[in-house]
Amino acid sequence: MGRKKSKAKNGGRNHKNNRNNNSNHRSSSASEQQPVSRNNDKKNQPRQPNNYLNFLNRQLAFRLLFFYLDETDRLQLGKAYPRFQNAKLPTVKPSQVSEDGGDQSTPKTKTKTTTANGDQELTKIKTITIPQDPHTLLARLNTRRLAKRIRYLGQQQCTACDDDAKVYNQHVYAKNKTTEQIAIAEWQGLMVDYKKKLAQEQKEEAEEDAEDNNNKGTNVAVSFPSQLELLLFSPCPRAVAVLASYPRSGNSLLRTLYERTTLRVTGSDMRGGLTKHDLVGEAATESNAVQFVKTHYPERRGSPPFLVNRAVLLVRNPYDAMESYFNLMMTNTHTTSLTEEQRKRNAAVFAEMARKEIQVWRDFHEYWLAQQIPLLVIRYEDLIRHTDKVIAKVIRFTLEVQNMGFFEDRISRCIREEQIENLGSYRPRSGGIGKSLSTGMYSTELLNELNRGITDTMIKFGYEEMMKPNPEDWKLEPLDQFGVEIDGKPNSFMSINGKGLVRGPKRFTNWKDVRRQMAQDNDEKKSC
Repeated sequence: MGRKKSKAKNGGRNHKNNRNNNSNHRSSSASEQQPVSRNNDKKNQPRQPNNYLNFLNRQLAFRLLFFYLDETDRLQLGKAYPRFQNAKLPTVKPSQVSEDGGDQSTPKTKTKTTTANGDQELTKIKTITIPQDPHTLLARLNTRRLAKRIRYLGQQQCTACDDDAKVYNQHVYAKNKTTEQIAIAEWQGLMVDYKKKLAQEQKEEAEEDAEDNNNKGTNVAVSFPSQLELLLFSPCPRAVAVLASYPRSGNSLLRTLYERTTLRVTGSDMRGGLTKHDLVGEAATESNAVQFVKTHYPERRGSPPFLVNRAVLLVRNPYDAMESYFNLMMTNTHTTSLTEEQRKRNAAVFAEMARKEIQVWRDFHEYWLAQQIPLLVIRYEDLIRHTDKVIAKVIRFTLEVQNMGFFEDRISRCIREEQIENLGSYRPRSGGIGKSLSTGMYSTELLNELNRGITDTMIKFGYEEMMKPNPEDWKLEPLDQFGVEIDGKPNSFMSINGKGLVRGPKRFTNWKDVRRQMAQDNDEKKSC
C-alpha cells in the first residue's frame, strides 16, 4: 500500500509538471529512473537558490560576475546568497597598501552578520583579489559625472523656457545613448568648436560664435566644469608611454591633470585603490585602451611585462619624497599625516628607513636615465609652480603632437578651473618645497650621511642647492623649458616589470611590525 501511494503521489506530481512544462516532465522522469544514493551528505551538497544566479554559478564562473561589481555590491550579494561563498571564491575590494608601498591581495574580508538572537557578529568571507574591469569602472565614473551635471544644472537655475538651457539640458544626459557615445559626441563637439575658432581667427572676426544653434547633429559643445567632463579610452597605434616615478613623487597628481586636459584615461600597472579617486585605469596597460601608463618599476614590479617606447620621468627631491612615503606607510592612507609627537617617537625608525630608501631613490632614477628609449625628465617642484608649462610639455612629448593649439586651450581652461590646491586627495600638502626639513625628522648627521651617496644624481636634476638644509635660501630655478628631453635610439623599446628590482631584501622595511609597535605605544599612552 505504501508503494502504491508513493507511485500515485509521484504520478500526480509529474502530471502537474507536464501540464506546466513538458521539458520539466521529461527531466523529472529521467531523474526518477536513476538510482539515488541515500548516503549523500546534504551538508556536502548544499542546495543552491532556484533562480538565475544558480545558472550563472553552474554555467559561468561566478567570480566573473563579481569582477564587474564594486565592494558594496559584492558583500551584499555574498550575504544574500551565502552558499555561493562556499561554492566560489568571489573577488573583493582593491587591496590596501602593501609593505613595499604596492598593493597586496586581501585573503579574507570581515562583514557584520545578524545571528538568530539578534546579535551582530563579525564573520570572515573567503576571498580572492583581481582588478575590476576598467571599462566598467569608466562607465560608472562617467555615470556619476552625469548625475553631478544634473545637480550642477539645478544650481545654475536655468529655466525650461531658456533656449540655451534646453540645449544644455539635452546635452547633460542624452537619451538612448551610452556614456561612451556621449563622451565621443562631446569630444567631437570640442573639435568642431576649435575648428570654428580657427576659422574665425583667420577671417579676423571680432566676435566668436561660441554656440551655433543652427549646427545640426549631436556635436554640440556645451561648457561644463572640467571635473564633470566625460573620459574615454584611447587605442594607441604604438607601444604605450609610461609615467615613471618613485612613490609619493606626484604621479597621481600628474595623471589627474593629464586626464582632465586630454579627456583620456591613463593606465597603471598597479592594482591599487585609486579608483575611489576617479583614476579608473588601474591594471590597464594595453595599447588598445590607454596611451599613458603609471609605473613605479624598478622600485617594485606591477602587472605582467609590457612594452613601452617612451617614458616621462617625474622626479621629486628625496627629502620630501621619503618623508611623504613614511607618512603613507605608517598611516596606511594617502591623506593622513603623523602628529608631531608620533614623529618624535618614531625618529629612529625614520632614520633607519631613510638610509635604505635613499639608495632606492638614487638607483631608481639612474636606471631610467640609462635607458635607450626617448625620455622626458620633469620635476614635481616645477609641476606645482608652473603647472600649465609642465602639462603642455608632457602632452607634446607623450602624444607626439606638433600643433598644440587645441591642447593649449584645454590646458588654459582646466588649469585655470582646477587650482591644484583643490584637487582632493592628491593635492600637494601644505608646507611647500623642502617642508620635510622643518619637521625635525632629518638631523644634521642624518642629512650628511644621506647626501654623501646622492651628490651626482642630485646635480643631474638641478637639486644641488637643496643639499644645504636652508629652504628659505633655495631659488630652485625650473628645468630648461620646464622639462629636459633625452633622445633615445630610433625605434627602440623596453620591457616593463621584468627582472631586477632596485629594492632588495636589505632595503626592505617591515612596516607591519612598525605599525604594530606604534599602535601598542598609542594604547600604552591612553592607559596611562
